[in-house]
Amino acid sequence: MSPNYTDAEARRRTVLVVVLNNADDLMRAATSGWYRIPQRKAPRRIAADFLAFYQTGAFQQQPEAQTITFFAATRRYRLLTRRELLPDEADHPRANEYYYRIDLGPMQRLERPVAATTFRRLTFIHTTLERLLHAQDVKELFQADDPFEQLWSALREHNLRPLKNRLAGERPVDITLRARGGYLGITCQDERTAQESRQPQPSERWEFLHLPEARIAADIGSCLRQIGAALLRLGGSVLNQPPTDAE
Repeated sequence: MSPNYTDAEARRRTVLVVVLNNADDLMRAATSGWYRIPQRKAPRRIAADFLAFYQTGAFQQQPEAQTITFFAATRRYRLLTRRELLPDEADHPRANEYYYRIDLGPMQRLERPVAATTFRRLTFIHTTLERLLHAQDVKELFQADDPFEQLWSALREHNLRPLKNRLAGERPVDITLRARGGYLGITCQDERTAQESRQPQPSERWEFLHLPEARIAADIGSCLRQIGAALLRLGGSVLNQPPTDAE
Protein backbone atom coordinates (compact mmCIF):
# COMPACT_ATOMS: atom_id res chain seq x y z
CA MET A 1 0.00 0.00 0.00
CA SER A 2 1.73 3.15 -1.18
CA PRO A 3 0.10 6.04 0.77
CA ASN A 4 0.66 6.30 4.50
CA TYR A 5 -2.74 6.76 6.16
CA THR A 6 -1.53 7.83 9.58
CA ASP A 7 -3.55 10.95 10.34
CA ALA A 8 -7.00 10.79 11.88
CA GLU A 9 -8.66 12.71 9.03
CA ALA A 10 -7.49 10.20 6.42
CA ARG A 11 -8.70 7.27 8.49
CA ARG A 12 -12.19 8.78 8.74
CA ARG A 13 -12.59 8.51 4.97
CA THR A 14 -15.52 6.38 3.87
CA VAL A 15 -15.24 3.05 2.07
CA LEU A 16 -17.81 1.12 0.05
CA VAL A 17 -17.03 -2.59 -0.16
CA VAL A 18 -18.19 -3.95 -3.53
CA VAL A 19 -18.13 -7.42 -5.05
CA LEU A 20 -15.89 -8.73 -7.82
CA ASN A 21 -17.06 -12.06 -9.16
CA ASN A 22 -15.22 -12.16 -12.48
CA ALA A 23 -11.77 -11.37 -13.83
CA ASP A 24 -13.07 -8.88 -16.42
CA ASP A 25 -14.42 -6.47 -13.80
CA LEU A 26 -11.17 -6.77 -11.84
CA MET A 27 -9.15 -6.00 -14.97
CA ARG A 28 -11.29 -2.94 -15.78
CA ALA A 29 -10.86 -1.59 -12.26
CA ALA A 30 -7.11 -2.19 -12.31
CA THR A 31 -6.23 -1.10 -15.85
CA SER A 32 -9.09 1.06 -17.15
CA GLY A 33 -9.87 2.60 -13.77
CA TRP A 34 -13.61 2.13 -13.37
CA TYR A 35 -16.21 -0.07 -11.73
CA ARG A 36 -19.95 -0.41 -12.38
CA ILE A 37 -22.95 -0.87 -10.10
CA PRO A 38 -26.43 -1.60 -11.55
CA GLN A 39 -28.74 1.23 -10.57
CA ARG A 40 -31.55 -1.17 -9.66
CA LYS A 41 -29.27 -3.13 -7.30
CA ALA A 42 -27.33 -0.23 -5.82
CA PRO A 43 -27.27 0.15 -2.03
CA ARG A 44 -28.84 3.20 -0.41
CA ARG A 45 -25.46 4.92 -0.25
CA ILE A 46 -22.87 4.56 -3.00
CA ALA A 47 -20.98 7.76 -2.17
CA ALA A 48 -17.60 6.92 -0.66
CA ASP A 49 -14.01 8.11 -0.75
CA PHE A 50 -12.79 4.61 -1.63
CA LEU A 51 -14.05 1.37 -3.11
CA ALA A 52 -12.73 -1.85 -1.59
CA PHE A 53 -13.10 -5.04 -3.62
CA TYR A 54 -14.28 -8.34 -2.21
CA GLN A 55 -13.23 -11.14 -4.57
CA THR A 56 -15.63 -14.07 -4.46
CA GLY A 57 -14.98 -17.79 -4.81
CA ALA A 58 -14.84 -17.23 -8.58
CA PHE A 59 -11.16 -16.44 -7.95
CA GLN A 60 -10.65 -19.78 -6.18
CA GLN A 61 -7.37 -20.47 -7.95
CA GLN A 62 -5.89 -17.27 -6.52
CA PRO A 63 -4.92 -16.33 -2.94
CA GLU A 64 -7.19 -13.26 -3.12
CA ALA A 65 -10.33 -15.44 -3.29
CA GLN A 66 -12.87 -14.60 -0.58
CA THR A 67 -10.84 -11.67 0.68
CA ILE A 68 -10.70 -7.89 0.37
CA THR A 69 -7.19 -7.33 -0.93
CA PHE A 70 -7.45 -4.26 -3.16
CA PHE A 71 -8.96 -0.80 -2.84
CA ALA A 72 -8.94 2.44 -4.86
CA ALA A 73 -9.95 6.07 -4.40
CA THR A 74 -13.12 7.24 -6.16
CA ARG A 75 -12.78 10.08 -8.66
CA ARG A 76 -16.06 10.58 -10.47
CA TYR A 77 -19.56 9.09 -10.66
CA ARG A 78 -21.74 8.93 -13.78
CA LEU A 79 -25.02 7.24 -14.69
CA LEU A 80 -24.80 5.45 -18.04
CA THR A 81 -26.50 2.60 -19.85
CA ARG A 82 -24.77 -0.74 -20.08
CA ARG A 83 -24.52 -0.22 -23.84
CA GLU A 84 -22.58 3.01 -23.25
CA LEU A 85 -20.30 1.28 -20.75
CA LEU A 86 -19.69 -1.86 -22.80
CA PRO A 87 -20.28 -1.02 -26.47
CA ASP A 88 -18.83 -4.38 -27.54
CA GLU A 89 -21.78 -6.05 -25.79
CA ALA A 90 -24.50 -3.89 -27.34
CA ASP A 91 -26.83 -6.88 -27.80
CA HIS A 92 -26.77 -7.86 -24.13
CA PRO A 93 -30.29 -8.34 -22.63
CA ARG A 94 -29.57 -5.54 -20.11
CA ALA A 95 -27.99 -3.18 -22.64
CA ASN A 96 -30.54 -0.42 -21.93
CA GLU A 97 -30.36 -0.65 -18.13
CA TYR A 98 -28.58 2.07 -16.18
CA TYR A 99 -25.39 1.60 -14.20
CA TYR A 100 -23.33 3.87 -12.01
CA ARG A 101 -19.85 4.12 -13.47
CA ILE A 102 -17.36 4.97 -10.74
CA ASP A 103 -14.02 6.24 -12.01
CA LEU A 104 -11.11 5.21 -9.80
CA GLY A 105 -7.59 6.13 -8.87
CA PRO A 106 -4.77 3.56 -8.91
CA MET A 107 -5.53 0.18 -7.38
CA GLN A 108 -3.78 -0.32 -4.03
CA ARG A 109 -3.08 -3.51 -2.10
CA LEU A 110 -3.89 -3.74 1.59
CA GLU A 111 -0.98 -4.66 3.81
CA ARG A 112 -3.31 -7.11 5.55
CA PRO A 113 -6.05 -8.55 3.31
CA VAL A 114 -9.42 -8.90 5.06
CA ALA A 115 -10.73 -12.46 4.91
CA ALA A 116 -14.36 -13.56 4.91
CA THR A 117 -14.25 -16.50 7.29
CA THR A 118 -17.94 -16.30 8.23
CA PHE A 119 -19.62 -14.24 5.51
CA ARG A 120 -19.08 -15.65 2.05
CA ARG A 121 -22.06 -14.21 0.14
CA LEU A 122 -21.53 -10.46 0.46
CA THR A 123 -23.25 -7.56 -1.26
CA PHE A 124 -22.27 -4.03 -0.17
CA ILE A 125 -20.77 -2.78 3.09
CA HIS A 126 -20.38 0.92 3.88
CA THR A 127 -17.52 1.37 6.34
CA THR A 128 -14.50 3.53 7.13
CA LEU A 129 -10.87 3.43 6.08
CA GLU A 130 -9.96 3.03 9.75
CA ARG A 131 -11.91 -0.21 9.96
CA LEU A 132 -10.62 -1.47 6.61
CA LEU A 133 -6.98 -0.96 7.60
CA HIS A 134 -7.38 -2.75 10.93
CA ALA A 135 -9.96 -5.47 10.28
CA GLN A 136 -8.90 -9.10 10.28
CA ASP A 137 -12.30 -10.40 9.21
CA VAL A 138 -15.01 -8.92 7.00
CA LYS A 139 -17.52 -9.05 9.86
CA GLU A 140 -15.50 -6.32 11.61
CA LEU A 141 -16.36 -3.86 8.81
CA PHE A 142 -20.05 -3.66 9.68
CA GLN A 143 -21.07 -0.58 11.65
CA ALA A 144 -23.74 -0.93 14.32
CA ASP A 145 -26.15 2.00 14.63
CA ASP A 146 -24.99 3.60 11.38
CA PRO A 147 -25.92 7.33 11.63
CA PHE A 148 -26.79 7.43 7.92
CA GLU A 149 -29.33 4.64 8.38
CA GLN A 150 -30.68 6.34 11.50
CA LEU A 151 -31.28 9.55 9.55
CA TRP A 152 -32.85 7.68 6.64
CA SER A 153 -35.30 5.94 8.98
CA ALA A 154 -36.09 9.17 10.85
CA LEU A 155 -36.96 10.95 7.62
CA ARG A 156 -39.37 8.19 6.64
CA GLU A 157 -40.91 8.26 10.11
CA HIS A 158 -41.62 11.96 9.48
CA ASN A 159 -43.47 11.09 6.26
CA LEU A 160 -40.68 12.17 3.97
CA ARG A 161 -39.44 10.00 1.15
CA PRO A 162 -35.65 10.11 0.85
CA LEU A 163 -34.16 9.41 -2.57
CA LYS A 164 -30.90 7.50 -2.86
CA ASN A 165 -27.82 8.21 -4.95
CA ARG A 166 -28.91 11.25 -6.93
CA LEU A 167 -25.97 12.78 -8.79
CA ALA A 168 -25.18 16.48 -8.34
CA GLY A 169 -22.36 17.05 -10.76
CA GLU A 170 -19.96 14.13 -10.63
CA ARG A 171 -20.59 12.99 -7.05
CA PRO A 172 -23.62 11.23 -5.58
CA VAL A 173 -25.55 12.90 -2.78
CA ASP A 174 -26.07 10.68 0.27
CA ILE A 175 -29.75 11.59 0.70
CA THR A 176 -31.93 13.72 -1.58
CA LEU A 177 -35.33 15.19 -0.72
CA ARG A 178 -37.47 16.62 -3.51
CA ALA A 179 -39.10 19.98 -2.74
CA ARG A 180 -41.45 22.19 -4.72
CA GLY A 181 -38.61 24.57 -5.57
CA GLY A 182 -35.85 22.05 -6.24
CA TYR A 183 -33.82 19.45 -4.37
CA LEU A 184 -32.30 19.29 -0.92
CA GLY A 185 -29.09 17.29 -0.89
CA ILE A 186 -27.81 15.93 2.42
CA THR A 187 -24.20 14.82 2.67
CA CYS A 188 -22.76 12.89 5.59
CA GLN A 189 -19.10 12.71 4.50
CA ASP A 190 -16.27 14.84 5.80
CA GLU A 191 -16.39 18.50 4.78
CA ARG A 192 -13.84 18.15 1.96
CA THR A 193 -15.82 15.44 0.19
CA ALA A 194 -19.09 17.28 0.83
CA GLN A 195 -17.75 20.39 -0.89
CA GLU A 196 -16.67 18.34 -3.89
CA SER A 197 -20.24 17.02 -4.16
CA ARG A 198 -21.71 20.49 -4.59
CA GLN A 199 -21.69 20.75 -8.36
CA PRO A 200 -25.41 21.06 -9.23
CA GLN A 201 -26.70 20.85 -12.75
CA PRO A 202 -27.46 24.35 -14.14
CA SER A 203 -31.08 23.44 -14.94
CA GLU A 204 -31.88 22.39 -11.38
CA ARG A 205 -32.00 24.21 -8.06
CA TRP A 206 -30.16 22.49 -5.26
CA GLU A 207 -29.60 23.38 -1.66
CA PHE A 208 -27.07 21.33 0.31
CA LEU A 209 -26.75 20.45 3.97
CA HIS A 210 -23.66 18.88 5.46
CA LEU A 211 -24.59 16.79 8.49
CA PRO A 212 -21.54 14.93 9.86
CA GLU A 213 -22.26 11.44 11.12
CA ALA A 214 -21.08 12.38 14.60
CA ARG A 215 -23.69 15.14 14.78
CA ILE A 216 -26.45 12.84 13.52
CA ALA A 217 -25.58 10.31 16.20
CA ALA A 218 -25.40 12.94 18.95
CA ASP A 219 -28.45 15.08 18.12
CA ILE A 220 -30.64 13.78 15.32
CA GLY A 221 -33.46 16.11 16.45
CA SER A 222 -31.53 19.26 15.54
CA CYS A 223 -30.59 17.67 12.21
CA LEU A 224 -34.24 17.08 11.40
CA ARG A 225 -35.10 20.66 12.34
CA GLN A 226 -32.39 21.96 10.04
CA ILE A 227 -33.67 19.75 7.24
CA GLY A 228 -37.21 21.05 7.80
CA ALA A 229 -36.05 24.66 7.60
CA ALA A 230 -34.16 23.97 4.37
CA LEU A 231 -37.22 22.33 2.82
CA LEU A 232 -39.30 25.41 3.69
CA ARG A 233 -36.75 27.61 1.91
CA LEU A 234 -37.27 25.41 -1.14
CA GLY A 235 -41.04 25.79 -1.00
CA GLY A 236 -41.82 22.73 1.11
CA SER A 237 -41.59 19.03 0.38
CA VAL A 238 -43.73 17.60 -2.41
CA LEU A 239 -43.45 14.11 -0.90
CA ASN A 240 -45.01 14.74 2.51
CA GLN A 241 -47.06 11.57 2.41
CA PRO A 242 -46.89 8.16 4.10
CA PRO A 243 -43.84 6.22 2.93
CA THR A 244 -44.22 3.03 0.94
CA ASP A 245 -42.29 -0.21 1.12
CA ALA A 246 -40.96 0.43 -2.37
CA GLU A 247 -38.48 3.03 -1.18
